[in-house]
Amino acid sequence: MSHTLSTSADPVRVLIVEDDPMVSSFCARLLHMKGFAVKTACNGREALDILQTHPFDLVLTDLQMPEMGGMALLRELREHYADLDAIMFTAYATVDTAREALKLGAFDYLTKPFSVDELERTVRRAVEWRRVRQERQRLSEVVALYEISQTFTSTLDTDTAVREIVELLWRRFSPAALSPSLVHPEDHELELLAHRGTPAPALIGVRVLLRQEPGYDSLFEQHAQLINRREPVSPSHLARLVLRSNDRPVGVLDLIRAPDQPGFDSDDRTLLAICASQIAASLDNSRLYRQLKQQNLETIVALAAAIDARDPYTAGHSLQVMQYAVRLGEVVGLEHDRIEALRYGGLLHDIGKIGVPDAILLKPTHLSPEEMEIMRAHVVIGVEIVRGIKALRAVLPIIRYHHERIDGAGYPDGLSGDQIPLEARIMAIADAYDTMTSDRAYRRAMSQEEAIAELQRGRGSQWDSGLIDRFIELVQAESHTLRLPQPRAVQALRDQAAHMPNIELPRF
Repeated sequence: MSHTLSTSADPVRVLIVEDDPMVSSFCARLLHMKGFAVKTACNGREALDILQTHPFDLVLTDLQMPEMGGMALLRELREHYADLDAIMFTAYATVDTAREALKLGAFDYLTKPFSVDELERTVRRAVEWRRVRQERQRLSEVVALYEISQTFTSTLDTDTAVREIVELLWRRFSPAALSPSLVHPEDHELELLAHRGTPAPALIGVRVLLRQEPGYDSLFEQHAQLINRREPVSPSHLARLVLRSNDRPVGVLDLIRAPDQPGFDSDDRTLLAICASQIAASLDNSRLYRQLKQQNLETIVALAAAIDARDPYTAGHSLQVMQYAVRLGEVVGLEHDRIEALRYGGLLHDIGKIGVPDAILLKPTHLSPEEMEIMRAHVVIGVEIVRGIKALRAVLPIIRYHHERIDGAGYPDGLSGDQIPLEARIMAIADAYDTMTSDRAYRRAMSQEEAIAELQRGRGSQWDSGLIDRFIELVQAESHTLRLPQPRAVQALRDQAAHMPNIELPRF
């Protein structure tokens, strides 16, 4: 039973536990006269029976009583009624007795015989302290709800939202294990988003097919399957909620406390229920946002493929450049939003070639100075194409400057060194390496070793020295996973290229 402080409209509830009828009557009459609601018990055992059915704000207990004395009662209160304050009184007070009583959670103690003023003053101090403590607790709950609201509405990125949700709930509720899962209605699957605590962490991101059974039992069972829970958990130590948004389930939130921890009380469960609605909205919104982002990315991939398809030798070029650039960005420690800019920038870096005539774009020999100027204009054309899309504004510098050189001899603006945005310097290396290691109409693809040698020759002049070093380490260690399949040119064109002179790679 919850022993919350009575409201100002109700009297403070006091239980007096005393086997001496004179002392018990004296305390009861005095406190009743002062406006308290009072009930009495003859020993600790009777007091525990009363506490099972009646809420109280304060217990006054004697030390020496038959059946169950004051110390034993304090131990029971500490274990089962931790929020209930107690005052101990005894005729045999010693320093050790007082220390033991306070250690067991007693607010204070009184030595018999005590005066009317001493009793009233001690009781009122205990009640006031309880009121202040509970006000602090209520304020803490308000602050916690505010933090939760701010956390769950501050991001649409699923990974960020999940990480912050887990951290906040772990700090606030101190479970031994915590795991949220997410329903994917379009795939009819349940995905484990995170798992913290014991038993050993499950495989994050694993999914199971949702069953068609009505009710939430099957949803709970499938969540338990995701986290490999086999041992039963006491209901008092399990907080398991269905996350709902727009009147439909969007996932499961599961918290467990260890047997040696206190169970989840009514306040915990109320706050969790409030949290659950906000978590559900946050996760559902981030899922929809991720789905929309994926659709946008797939659209841009298709657009990039259409651009690359104009030349059978460059099919898949944009996707491959994106792969290299994103991985190099990760290696050098770029933040998530800058990695995303590289992802879209890799796909769109050559979009301006839409405006380059086929006669120039597909020419199998060196370009004339006039043709080169037209080719170089593709970076400016690309910026103009993408400029009107607000969500892609971070990509504009990548498109415009990925052909700039560290020595200032690049285009379109002749930037040098750190004037060139870091993402554009990364894209320049990824673009050049894929161009060198792919077949062209005028030459065969370079080997990895040849391309690396070419990168080293341009280190510090054409490309950023530090980035070149990191990229070379990267391709040497991960080339087998970074390189996409190469159905870039039909065999006839490959054979044609074998009979053509090996022309030096144009510097654009």
